[in-house]
Amino acid sequence: MNISPTNEMEPVPRLIRYGRELQNPDIAGIREFLMVSGDMYCSSSFAGNTRRYHGLLVHQNSVLLSGLHDEVNGIRLSGGWWGDTFLGDGLSWTTGAMIYPVIQEFAIPGARVIRSFFFDGGFTIRYEVFGTVSLIVRPLMTRRPVHELSRDPVVEVSEDRGHLILNGCKITGGLEFSPDMQWYLNAHYPREQEQGYDAWEDLVSPGYFSGTISDGVVEICFKPIDSYSTITEKIGSEYNDILTHASRLCVSNGQIRVAYHWFTESWGRDTFISLPGLLLETGRFREAEDVFRWHIAHRNGGLLINRFPDSFHTADGTLWFFWALFQYVQKLPGSPFIATIRHDLEEILQQYAESEVASLSGNLITVQECSTWMDTPSTPRKGIPVEINALWILALELSEFLKLSTPVRSADARREFYTFWNEDAGCLYDILDPDDSSIRSNQIIPLAFGLIPFDQGRRALSVIKRELLTPYGIRTLAPGSSGYDGRFTGDASYHNGMVWPWQMGFYIDALIQYGEDIGEIRKVIEPLWHYFLTDGTGMLPEMFNGDAPHQQAGNICQAWSIGELIRARQQIIRSLKIIPDDESDK
Repeated sequence: MNISPTNEMEPVPRLIRYGRELQNPDIAGIREFLMVSGDMYCSSSFAGNTRRYHGLLVHQNSVLLSGLHDEVNGIRLSGGWWGDTFLGDGLSWTTGAMIYPVIQEFAIPGARVIRSFFFDGGFTIRYEVFGTVSLIVRPLMTRRPVHELSRDPVVEVSEDRGHLILNGCKITGGLEFSPDMQWYLNAHYPREQEQGYDAWEDLVSPGYFSGTISDGVVEICFKPIDSYSTITEKIGSEYNDILTHASRLCVSNGQIRVAYHWFTESWGRDTFISLPGLLLETGRFREAEDVFRWHIAHRNGGLLINRFPDSFHTADGTLWFFWALFQYVQKLPGSPFIATIRHDLEEILQQYAESEVASLSGNLITVQECSTWMDTPSTPRKGIPVEINALWILALELSEFLKLSTPVRSADARREFYTFWNEDAGCLYDILDPDDSSIRSNQIIPLAFGLIPFDQGRRALSVIKRELLTPYGIRTLAPGSSGYDGRFTGDASYHNGMVWPWQMGFYIDALIQYGEDIGEIRKVIEPLWHYFLTDGTGMLPEMFNGDAPHQQAGNICQAWSIGELIRARQQIIRSLKIIPDDESDK
């Protein structure tokens, strides 16, 4: 069989299309979409809002337009949960949908209706009608922070130069508005209830838009008066493909945001794990340089910022910076940008090894507790962590390549690193001093870098495949280990069995590094790629459960998950393209 990249991962589709399976509310409810434009986002599911973070218009982290009660010839299109009841008549009339932008098609008696959500300077709802219909659209509104629910929804109604203003949004469009205040009680968000959180609130509708449409198009636009929106989701000017759309979701105003819906700020560690895939693989080199400069300018000695403005408690943020810079140098060898930061690089590496969270132990790095990416009290990891020291060696080697002075020689650190090998387990210790022989995913980083001799590397990958590999990535801890939790239950399970898809990129690197057949490697990433194109709605989440069937958990859109999918996919495609045609058919 020909395993050329065009078979599975090329070309990338421009849109994702869904069919009549959306008539099932269980399927429609897990297909959550997200569009971002400047300081606004639109997110929900095809069955309606399932989270407190959902809203058709969220502006500056405040939900303004929660949803719609829109009826066409008396048939309610928008679904949702109210009390213990799902109201979703429209789903039974759904014939399909496309993203992005969000387009849903309905075939109702006597008419065909295509409803679209998109950003065009503001948030726009468009109805394209084939036939004749009576249309009534009630905006369901509130004004609350995304992290909170409210039983006292706010809607402010005013006029400005003849334009209707609702909750600070200028309203334009082709339908007449009729004031008619109505309360909508007990909106229910089932995903919140599943996690044990408050899941009910009230909404209010200030009135309705209405009209009769015959073979035509009408729009309603909500434009926050104080928005700095950029047009990112406009019909007729969509992105070239769905992967390009994904790469831009978490990049805003010169920063890489951690995720949606929560953690929408920029964190140093997440930024530099994400940057190669989101910016370098997509050719956005100047943006990447700006990100490097910003973090250099805001550093505290050898520590890069963890959470803006004043948290520097991260032992790996600095090291991931060097990893991202290594990827940059590979893409742009000889770039003049490096010359502008040489002095900073030298200072950062020297001061990092003398910082409050990281210091030298021989030629390796020892760290304080809760300072690695596994940063909860359930995984303190104080000592000499395996991935920290793999990144340390890479930072030393990059610095030596750039002819910078270093605190220790990379060759000495490499020799000392071999003490991580655990002959009894056939893989790497997670931590030294004290030694922790737990089989964890962190060892994939040094394997991706080829720091272990070939035969031992193959043995370690065999252990990882047997104990950690799932369809969507590798578990953070092997089942059966003390503390293992394969279903998300909060901080205790966070890094003790959950699958974080960002590590799939390094697993792919390691398989390539240790000579795995590239056709088999391609098969490893296919389930994650298929998730991205189906239930992921063009995104990848923060985590999946470690236990089958590996349900999504955490944020629905995580920057480093998407970034590493892009980078891993490109790695596989590059590897496939260098295989002679006669070998690729074997």
